[in-house]
Amino acid sequence: MRIIQLPAREISRFGSTGVDMDFLPQVPEAERTTVNVARIVAGGVLGEHPATSLQIFAVLAGEGVVTSRGADGAAERWEIEPGQAAVWEPGEIHATTATTDLLAVIVETTADTLAFREHELLSGPPLD
Repeated sequence: MRIIQLPAREISRFGSTGVDMDFLPQVPEAERTTVNVARIVAGGVLGEHPATSLQIFAVLAGEGVVTSRGADGAAERWEIEPGQAAVWEPGEIHATTATTDLLAVIVETTADTLAFREHELLSGPPLD
């Protein structure tokens, strides 16, 4: 077993405020997949930016609001809580605002699809 210290830093890109993120090790032998842990203080914002790849934002604790802006400029807003995850497609413009202190895991992957098993669709296009 190895115990490692996760590198952490404050995120300020895209106008983000109140966001600290831990960065987990990458898997270099596979297609690019990263997993990070975000802590966003109540009222903090992970600012609007395009998803560089398929992205899953899974809330572990706290509550927030996720937004998405489509290519046509239409905005969608959704309240999110523990046990829920937002899934953004590559290039999708999105942001997160914490209503309360929020803890989330962010997975970004170059994979084309996700395997949905017992997942319930709350918003958006049908699950594949």
